Amino acid sequence: MDDKTTGQAADQVWKMMEDIRTCMLVTRQGATLRGRPMHAFPSREEGCVWFLTDRRGHADDELARDPQGALTFAKDSARDFLSVSGECEVLDDRARIDALWNEAARAFWPEGKGDPNIRVLRFLPADAEYWDGTSSSVLITLKMAAARLTGERADLGDNRKVPLD
Repeated sequence: MDDKTTGQAADQVWKMMEDIRTCMLVTRQGATLRGRPMHAFPSREEGCVWFLTDRRGHADDELARDPQGALTFAKDSARDFLSVSGECEVLDDRARIDALWNEAARAFWPEGKGDPNIRVLRFLPADAEYWDGTSSSVLITLKMAAARLTGERADLGDNRKVPLD
C-alpha cells in the first residue's frame, strides 16, 4: 500500500485512465460476465467515463437488466493496472457522440458519426484499485530474487483501493 492521501490516490486513478485509455468493459449477461475492449474518454470534471458503443452490440440490453459494470486497464510496459467498479447507462445523445467522435471511430461506423446505431455509454465510477508498478523488468527481477532470499514480500510498486463517489 502506498502513502498517498485518498485525494492523491483518486488523482492517480484518473491519471491512469487518461493515460491508458483502452480498457475492457465487463458487464453481466445473465449469470455470465462478459468483457469487451473499449476506448475510454475519462472526464473527471463530469465524474464519469464516456465510451462510444453500438446499439447492436447488446451492451444496452445487458445494462438495462443490470447497470453494474467494471473497467480494467493495463499498461504492461509500465506494470500499471487499474480496476474500476461502477454503474453504466447507454444514452442516445447525438451532441455527446459529436463531441467524442474521432476518425478512429470510423473503423466501426464507416457511415460516420451520423450512423443511427452509435450510442454513448456513461460509466459512473464508484471504487477503484490500482497497481502502479515498477517499470523496469530488470528491477522487478532483482526485487523478486531479493524477496525469495529474505522471505519477505517483494515491493513491486504501489497498490491502493480508492473510493471515487
